[in-house]
Amino acid sequence: MKRKQPTTNAKWLTEILLAIEDARGGEWVEELVGDPMMDANLFHLAPIISMKFRGLDYRNEKLSRKVTEGALANYVANSDLEGVNHELAVRPFLAFAVCYVTAHYVLDLIDEKQAESLLNYCDEHLD
Repeated sequence: MKRKQPTTNAKWLTEILLAIEDARGGEWVEELVGDPMMDANLFHLAPIISMKFRGLDYRNEKLSRKVTEGALANYVANSDLEGVNHELAVRPFLAFAVCYVTAHYVLDLIDEKQAESLLNYCDEHLD
């Protein structure tokens, strides 16, 4: 399912909310992880869903590993490392957004400035 990439922060937020809903349910999630996903763990699926929404083969092990490692590294960097804490553990939708946006950055679909602007927008409008 290839979706047109959003062009504004508001449209990105709408897509992120759709991606969260995709991560929350459906048989494909249960087949992938074995159980229904809890909101606190949704961020793990953000890189795969970002690839899915962009029409990329998320079963491509090399590419999915690169995207997942980049997204999860950014999650860790923003989770109380050396005093930086964006409360991602208690803001599961923001945690998802961080990984989703970072996946797009790793895929070179957005640049650093756009990713930062989008994450600031999500920080203000999610949860």
